[in-house]
Amino acid sequence: MAIDLIDLAKGYLTPNVIQAAATRVGESGEATQKALAGIVPTLVGALANTASTGDGAQGLLRMLDAGKYDGGLLNNVTSLFAGGTTTEGALNTGKGILNGLFGDKIGEVSNLIARFAGVRPESASSLLALAAPLVMNVLGTQRASVGTGAGALATLLGEQKNFLRGLVPPGLGSMLGWSTLPSGLSNLAGSATGAVSRTADEVTSALPRARRPRWLIPAVIIGALIVLFLAWLSSSTTSTAPVRQAARKISELQLPGGVKISVPEGSFNFSLASWLASTSDTTVPKRFVFDDLNFETGSTTLTPESVGTVNSLVAVLTAYPAVSVSLEGYTDNTGDADANKKLSLDRAVAVKNIMTKGGIDEGRIGTDGYGQENPITSNDTEQGRAKNRRLELVVVKR
Repeated sequence: MAIDLIDLAKGYLTPNVIQAAATRVGESGEATQKALAGIVPTLVGALANTASTGDGAQGLLRMLDAGKYDGGLLNNVTSLFAGGTTTEGALNTGKGILNGLFGDKIGEVSNLIARFAGVRPESASSLLALAAPLVMNVLGTQRASVGTGAGALATLLGEQKNFLRGLVPPGLGSMLGWSTLPSGLSNLAGSATGAVSRTADEVTSALPRARRPRWLIPAVIIGALIVLFLAWLSSSTTSTAPVRQAARKISELQLPGGVKISVPEGSFNFSLASWLASTSDTTVPKRFVFDDLNFETGSTTLTPESVGTVNSLVAVLTAYPAVSVSLEGYTDNTGDADANKKLSLDRAVAVKNIMTKGGIDEGRIGTDGYGQENPITSNDTEQGRAKNRRLELVVVKR
């Protein structure tokens, strides 16, 4: 499945982070949220455009290594905007990143973001500089999963074209001359049509006009279409990740208090937020099984891709302050039962700690670990064991 850097980065922009950012720049929370919603894809787009050349990809690689963007900053994103030495250091670091990405057009970028979000240009400039290290850290966390070389980095950033459409503020791409960013399927369609036309022209022009049978041109066109179709089948079987990603539609949910979150339809947070917003089913306890939540093998450390799931949960629970929940951890039946029970509890506590750091009162979150008890499917297959290794959220009060 293709990695969506934009969605990962936005997962760290919890209501508390947005409020800290708004206070920092002296703008409303709504305007600050809109500005950051435009800034994140702008930065990802700039990274993708830079990585579209070999020299650009090598330069980004050196920037990631020199800045040590390994995800450490993501443990406390609020500190980016809270003031003090961390914020000042991030501002200086961010300005260096922006200069490398935008050069002398950074002022134009800030002005366009300001008009897009309705904030002052100086506010847009500060938010851009502070968001840049965040996005670089998100990018840095993905290197372990895709590879550390320039080619792997270029591929990862090239895939972001599938997620950029409709998110970059209007006019920004043309202002920056991002013509090197691929446009995806429209390019394929255009090249296919051109190839058919060229094939027909080349074949038929090779014959004297008087000797061309009437059926020749349609036959050539049909033949060319068959060739292109077979080529498309070949490419689709060797690269299916974008198709799988596209099948999971991302929805933007409006939460009470004006905050919006972007989550896949049918996902854990989508189901939880939809249920809390509904008045037709209010019976508690109500149980939800986390998806997109994984831990490093045998540990309580969340994988980088999973942090966004917890951050979206924080946004949902912040919007519903009366809700109390319990986190229940489970494992498969592999290994020692007592050790599994401890691990399942420790993982529930680890998620609770992230939630409390995000601003949720610890009194609203209970934890428990059941180890290999209560399997939801058979442990006889790897797929079954994977489903039994899970974390569940139980709404006990709403």
